[in-house]
Amino acid sequence: MKLILSTLIFFLTISIVLAEEPSSFGTPPWQPTGKYTHTDIRESSGIVASRQFEGVYWTLNDSGNPAVLYATKRNGELIREIQVNGARNFDWEALGIDDKRQLWIGDIGNNSRMRFNLSVAVVKEPNPNTDTEADVIAKYPYRYPDNNVDAEGLFIADGIPYIVSKEQTRAVLYRFPELKVGTKQVLEQVGEFAGARLVTGAGISEDGKRVAVCTYNSLWVYNITAGNLADAIEGQPWELRHNFQGEAICFEGHNLYLTNEARDIYALPQFWYEKTWKIPPKNTQSAVSLLVDQETDMYKLESYRESGIDIDGGHVALNGNAAGVEVHQKIKVPYRNLYQISAIMTRGPEYGLAELTVNGTTVGQPYDCYQDELVAGTLVEFGEVPLNQGDNHIILKSVGKSTESTGYKVGIDSYQVLHASPFVRKYMVLGPFPKGDVNTNIPTISPDQPLNLNETYTGLDGKTIRWREAETRTSGMLDLRSNIGMNTNVVGYVVTYVYAPKVVDTAMLLGSDETVTVWLNGTEIHRKRVYRRITPDVDTIPCQLKAGWNEVVCSVEQNSWTWALYMRFTDADGVFKYRPRLQE
Repeated sequence: MKLILSTLIFFLTISIVLAEEPSSFGTPPWQPTGKYTHTDIRESSGIVASRQFEGVYWTLNDSGNPAVLYATKRNGELIREIQVNGARNFDWEALGIDDKRQLWIGDIGNNSRMRFNLSVAVVKEPNPNTDTEADVIAKYPYRYPDNNVDAEGLFIADGIPYIVSKEQTRAVLYRFPELKVGTKQVLEQVGEFAGARLVTGAGISEDGKRVAVCTYNSLWVYNITAGNLADAIEGQPWELRHNFQGEAICFEGHNLYLTNEARDIYALPQFWYEKTWKIPPKNTQSAVSLLVDQETDMYKLESYRESGIDIDGGHVALNGNAAGVEVHQKIKVPYRNLYQISAIMTRGPEYGLAELTVNGTTVGQPYDCYQDELVAGTLVEFGEVPLNQGDNHIILKSVGKSTESTGYKVGIDSYQVLHASPFVRKYMVLGPFPKGDVNTNIPTISPDQPLNLNETYTGLDGKTIRWREAETRTSGMLDLRSNIGMNTNVVGYVVTYVYAPKVVDTAMLLGSDETVTVWLNGTEIHRKRVYRRITPDVDTIPCQLKAGWNEVVCSVEQNSWTWALYMRFTDADGVFKYRPRLQE
């Protein structure tokens, strides 16, 4: 899957006044521990930790890339490229490792469900310090016993490859009945994973006691007893939601490492998934970097290990001896708008009540940080508040404690600042049209007159189509597949109308899957050719709304699975109105 990961976070530009974050803090589980910096590692779709070369991790790209293995450090820094001789990267989706110092390359991707040349290839693990090539020493073709399915998960247990299907409603574990070089084997079905579906990666621990599978937003870890994989995967797993967009997963000991096609690397400690603690958003702004100069006896920079939690990372810890202690921080945003302010907080027996103030306004209610055990990474949503363009002053204050708390301590790791202005919820939609057909009768978009929403058109396969009303999901996403059609290689149109009480300079916040063009009052203001996952607010388009009703038209291409749109405008004062047509 060639998906580009985009963040929901509206990035902040910050002037660091105090000090840089101490290197001893390391990286907590909710932040990338590294990134593949080598430009040829484009779409990491498999990862394993070497069992003979300490600190070495192997990865590979998926379809359309060279037949190359990449040895990297834990932080993603390249050690060496290894050319694989004797194999073509048709759709490499997984990587396995065994106890015989061999790497197993899974050419198992089958998005179309029409591939019949699926196989697993084996190479001797290269020496990443000296080797430049590796020869395929065996190749094992296979087929499924029943329906042909897609797969992106692979691991090796007792020298046998196991493959995990990628399906909408289930994840099936298959295994090779035996290994015969060059002879197509019919896989055996071992069982189905409890809970898991749409699996994008799989791994097994070196001691063979745990299996993990991941998806774009979740992971499951299964305990294996007495070597019985079938019983293990049907038992109760540890389940943990994440936002890593995970494409690959592996063990090192019982700790987990994940990668995604955006080239990020994440490290998840064993005890974190065992406790099933929630993972906060990955892209948050460090509270340390936001500090402004003030008396430092009110707080200290404390690593999590110093506070009693055995993970990397750290926080700004407010003195816990009395209420009224506060820390001052500053954020800068490029657009005035309504924002949702959240924070990554530490909780524990000695933690008290935390209050957040922004530009002199208290946001939400004080948050009780007490918990009977220490835990970092709690996402606290304080509430919505208008932020000004430029600098905004934040004060986090200890204001009391709960009955059970032994102190007033407050720990703040980072802040998350999200746009909170309302999404457009109702549109008129039109389509599908064949993409790129110059002979197609498509809407005429002009500054001279609004669209005629009563007009009919000739769409895909010569069908007569017309504008019709559509409403978004509760999330604000307009699902074009359900409202226009399930076709691919097509284009659809949407229109909505925005009312401004006066001429207003604003910014349109747009998310689309995929290529999108935008017209405001008949004039094109944005065009972007892109192949990406649907995410809100990834495109920021400065624009000016006239007084009264403004016509907004978008065309969105459909090339793969999802087909959707998010749209809203920066609106700190809440004055804009929306409707799907002018006449209502």
